[in-house]
Formats: sequence, structure tokens, C-alpha cells
Amino acid sequence: MSTTTPNDKMQTLLGYSEVPVTFATGETATVKIRQLPVRLLSAYLLKIDDEAGAVELFTNQPEGWADTLTLESFEAILKEGERLNSESFFAWLRRRVERQERIAPGTTGDAGKVLLSHLPTSSQKSP
Repeated sequence: MSTTTPNDKMQTLLGYSEVPVTFATGETATVKIRQLPVRLLSAYLLKIDDEAGAVELFTNQPEGWADTLTLESFEAILKEGERLNSESFFAWLRRRVERQERIAPGTTGDAGKVLLSHLPTSSQKSP
């Protein structure tokens, strides 16, 4: 049984989803949360421990923009951005670690082995 909804398919086709947000000023808006192109997945890797940076990357906003959001809106963007990008990000990360191991075996060490053993091997969605 497929867990993909028509809305998921439309978001994949469009490359984004929209989330209503509220700013600290009380102003409201709708922002687009994008599926990151493969070229930006390395930038996302650098933002793994920088949630504000990830929010800004997902929304294509400048540094500091995430600080203008309410906490609820910040968390909604983060959650949706991670949902939209996790499958492609982890597939990319697996390829990256496997490529590094082919080029220089053992260079990822124990951390690389653990990472490869815990990353999904294929799509988590049923066809």
C-alpha cells in the first residue's frame, strides 16, 4: 500500500510546499519550502546542526531571516523542510560515503560504517 498522497506528488512535481507563518511582529505570510536541488545538499549537510541556517536554506532566505519568525512558525518550516528533503538527502549522503570508501577505503572509519549501516538503502515510500 502506498503512503504517497496526491499532495505529496504535487509537491514533488512543483519542488516546494507552502506553509503559513507568523513573524514576531504579528505579520503573517505564506512561504515556500523548497525541495533542495542536489547541488545544495552539501550545503544542507553543513546546516545539520544549524537549524536557523537550515530554515533559511529551505526557504531561500538571507541569514538572520529565521530569527524574525515565531517559534511555532520556525518549527513548522523546519519540520516541513526536513520532510521534503530527507529522502533525497539521505540517498545523496549514502552515495557520498560509498564514493569516499571506493576512492580511499577505510577513510570514513567506524563512523562511516555506522552511518552506512543506519542510512536507508532505498526509498521509504512504497511504489
